[in-house]
Amino acid sequence: MTTMTTPTTLVFARPKRSLLITGVVALVAALIPVVVALVVLRGDWLPTVLVGSMAVVACVVLGIRQLTIHVRLTDRELSGNGIFSPMVRVDLDDVHEVLLVPTFVGAAPDPVLQMLVRDATGRRLFRLRGNFWDDGLLEKLAAALPVPVQTVAEPVTSKAFFETYRGSEYWFENKPGLRIAAILGAGLLALAVAAGAMLTLGGERLFG
Repeated sequence: MTTMTTPTTLVFARPKRSLLITGVVALVAALIPVVVALVVLRGDWLPTVLVGSMAVVACVVLGIRQLTIHVRLTDRELSGNGIFSPMVRVDLDDVHEVLLVPTFVGAAPDPVLQMLVRDATGRRLFRLRGNFWDDGLLEKLAAALPVPVQTVAEPVTSKAFFETYRGSEYWFENKPGLRIAAILGAGLLALAVAAGAMLTLGGERLFG
């Protein structure tokens, strides 16, 4: 009879708490002008309640999702999830290469350390970006994995990182088309809100 043993946790961590606060504050700050516009221009309680309720629900969902994000290393596997990505589980027997790569992200003057875990074919198994985690966590996690750590000395750009380690990007990264679509979508939403406010104000002047 085979006895099942409980995996031993070697490293466990959650993202920086400041990220949760920043995300909720940004969401609320973005929705406040919409609520104010509805109150001032319409004087109608129903749209205000609906928008306010949406803001509360979005904040709750964001908070719950943020609280579930973690990374865990046991004596059997490496696992973790992101706010926009599902749970990933990697068997330690599949780990062939662990890299620590300092990368310039956006216009930030200081590089962000990234940990990339790959299999024998060079396929990405796991990746963490240091700006979401406490200082020193990536080094600690990499050192606890069962293969030697390769540390890149010179920082690289994000473009060079994705070109060098092909297939390492998440579904929402390194996609200019997706970024443009997101910007256009945000712009159209802002125009729709502004147009709605103008139509409402114009209607009140004509029929009020």
